Amino acid sequence: MEITVLSSSVEGAAHQFAASYVVNGTLVIDAGSIGFSELDRQKGVRSVLISHVHLDHVASLPIFIDNVYQPGPQCPIVYASEHVIENLKLHFFNEVIWPDVIRLSREESPFIRFVTLTDGQSVQVDGMTVTPVALNHIVPAFGFIVDDGTSAVAFISDTAPTDAIWEKVRDNPRVKAVFLEAAFPNSMGWLAEKATHLTPSLFREEYAKAGRPLPVVAVHIKPAFYNAVISELQRLNLEHLTISKPNQTYSF
Repeated sequence: MEITVLSSSVEGAAHQFAASYVVNGTLVIDAGSIGFSELDRQKGVRSVLISHVHLDHVASLPIFIDNVYQPGPQCPIVYASEHVIENLKLHFFNEVIWPDVIRLSREESPFIRFVTLTDGQSVQVDGMTVTPVALNHIVPAFGFIVDDGTSAVAFISDTAPTDAIWEKVRDNPRVKAVFLEAAFPNSMGWLAEKATHLTPSLFREEYAKAGRPLPVVAVHIKPAFYNAVISELQRLNLEHLTISKPNQTYSF
């Protein structure tokens, strides 16, 4: 399985301002920046998983849909919770912020198709099994375990301490890596608690729930506190830790 952390800055900065992860070239997890990436990459995407409705995870979705639209029966499929789909319709595709592509899809060639995800119920997406698992965030949010039958990877962002997805990780011997958030430095634990995110110290506690040593890629580091979070993550001395880099591709 190949996973590319998409850049969200045309300047090529190390920071991840908005989240998008491309899996095997056809599946995107979150649409924070996919619509701002190279057009050929966008055209290869068939499916989009949305973890939750916060802007850094959906910001470029309308741009992406517009960029890849071609008249005909094929269109991107967006997999998300009922909460996410309702809010995208209400706040994005409302003829004010963006055209109502749902209405247009009924009247003309489809722009987009939605599939509702349910906590714990796996779906088949582009030859992979995707299991959405509810996380502990300020709005309803899913983590995902993506399994191609040989390798599986867990995506755990955005969340405060949580348990259910780690149970899935422990139960699946094919899980080869975890992408795990570390948003705020330890000194801002009060904000992490209120915003339901992790600090490096909580990152270590969450990672221990995997129950076995796995490669872990730190993601969703707030740019304003990037250096402090990186320093604290490195001081954890976790043998299998990698700090995510935009445009880096990881193979598992």
